[in-house]
Amino acid sequence: MDYRSISRYANSDLTEFRNLFFGYPVRPRGPAQAFGTAFHELILEQELTIELTTALQKQADQMRNALQKDSFARLVLQEARKEVIEVWDDDQTGLPCKSRLDLWLPSEEMIVDVKTTSARSYREFLASCLAYDYDRQGAFYLDSKPPASRFVLLGVQKQAPFSIFYFEATACKGCIEGGRKKYHALLREVRKCNFQPSSWALTTAAIQPLTRQAS
Repeated sequence: MDYRSISRYANSDLTEFRNLFFGYPVRPRGPAQAFGTAFHELILEQELTIELTTALQKQADQMRNALQKDSFARLVLQEARKEVIEVWDDDQTGLPCKSRLDLWLPSEEMIVDVKTTSARSYREFLASCLAYDYDRQGAFYLDSKPPASRFVLLGVQKQAPFSIFYFEATACKGCIEGGRKKYHALLREVRKCNFQPSSWALTTAAIQPLTRQAS
């Protein structure tokens, strides 16, 4: 199943909608995003479709080695199911949704999402989790209905010393509940605006202004 071809709302589509709805600048995909995609391919699929320079390949290998040296990361990468696709209809709005879980460990009822990060400390990593709405992602993934009750963010530094950061969002009081409120609020507005993400287009097209339907 080609995940990108499924015309359902992903968490990333909700980010696109949020940026349009609030008038945030729409930034084109940059080198950092491309590197993040390549790193995910390297650790989850064991092969690259994105060509990296020699320097970036060395950086990615060092990051992968750091994950392999971490006992939790090594266990999850060995035992978990990788890139699991879930499709469902949202209970509140009826909108079709989808998710692709980096790592799912059924025995622990755990979803693990790997993040590359420029954070220089654990405190900075936690701040980035808030800035990038990872609480919303956690709620969205857990509600995609895999047998899971835990959502863990596994951050790996993109620069030396390539530290590994672990944050279990489900163990943080109110985190997932707050994220759930965020994504439900966005889905309600998506339905009112009849928003279609740019990812649904067969070819890249300019994003059109939103037109909100009357209530």
